[in-house]
Amino acid sequence: MSPELQKAYDDASIPFYSGGGAITLAETKLHSWRFFLEVNSACNLRCPTCTKGNQESIEGLKYEHQTGTMDPELMERILDKIASENPQAIVFLYGNSEPFLHPKLPECIASIKRRGLHPQFSTNLNYVQRLDETLAEKPDMIIISLSGWTQEIYVRGHAGGNIEKVKANMRLIAEANNKLAQPIPILVNYHLYNDNEHELPLMEEYAKNLGLGIFTSYARAISMENAIQYCRDHDPDATPFEVQEGRPDWNKVLPPAGETYRKVMERIKIPPTQAREMYSHHPMSDVCPVGAGSIFTFIRHDGKTELCACVADRRITLKDYLDTTPDELIEQRTGHAICKQCIRYRLNLYFMIADRGNWG
Repeated sequence: MSPELQKAYDDASIPFYSGGGAITLAETKLHSWRFFLEVNSACNLRCPTCTKGNQESIEGLKYEHQTGTMDPELMERILDKIASENPQAIVFLYGNSEPFLHPKLPECIASIKRRGLHPQFSTNLNYVQRLDETLAEKPDMIIISLSGWTQEIYVRGHAGGNIEKVKANMRLIAEANNKLAQPIPILVNYHLYNDNEHELPLMEEYAKNLGLGIFTSYARAISMENAIQYCRDHDPDATPFEVQEGRPDWNKVLPPAGETYRKVMERIKIPPTQAREMYSHHPMSDVCPVGAGSIFTFIRHDGKTELCACVADRRITLKDYLDTTPDELIEQRTGHAICKQCIRYRLNLYFMIADRGNWG
């Protein structure tokens, strides 16, 4: 990477740590700080903020998904490369997917730990298997994502889920964890919407009685493709995606934001359309430090590197992770048509909760 490009990325990193966000200056220098390792690409829910919950065909277009499990030998080689690039890397064992669906989740955690890396994962906890074995491998952290106490409220954000199953599994995981000599940090992440905050106290009491931690976060429009399309729909000066050689014409292959996505945006406290105003005090940049090779690197179950941890469509990929250096990944995505639209609407800052104090 040229000195000029490196400086551009250094300057573009400033808003991500200067306003008390989730990222520090030191973490922007790592390649990468966090890796999303998609050992399993299936999910048992269809959350409306995610592309997994927006699979309907719209105007003849739909997102491209694949379901599969990472080959164990491929995973071992990828983990070796991760350890060589950042010996202290955090490795998330998911990517638009549910980790507990992987039949050998404990073995995956053990492989990460053997290299001195730091395994973590987030789960909707509607399904668990090999729970004691999973905890015995001591992942650094487990996050339970949910959005309500009653089924009526919960299912609005976690479509296809059952909150009573989640509560029962919370008890199971807490009891198993409390038996360990050194319990693992297990935290409930309660997603806040406009219509579910009244149920938070009941979930707080339940989690604390089980010995689980709990925190809140504003629900966000986590699907980058949908967020871009939604913002473009609300922008009278919207521009088409740039057509680039060797890449799909995103104007022709990405579906518009559908009814499912539009409805859930009405529930969100800070929709993505507010990001431009929220972050207007930060200088615009032509580059972004969030994606592959920089702060986050997202590795698909087939070994392909996703453009960014915020996208889900299988066509928005770069080269195989094993065949590319962090600098090469950064160079490949610099100027990408998806990145240009994301930066235009300041969605990179939105997704990373820059200026955290503005998020309540």
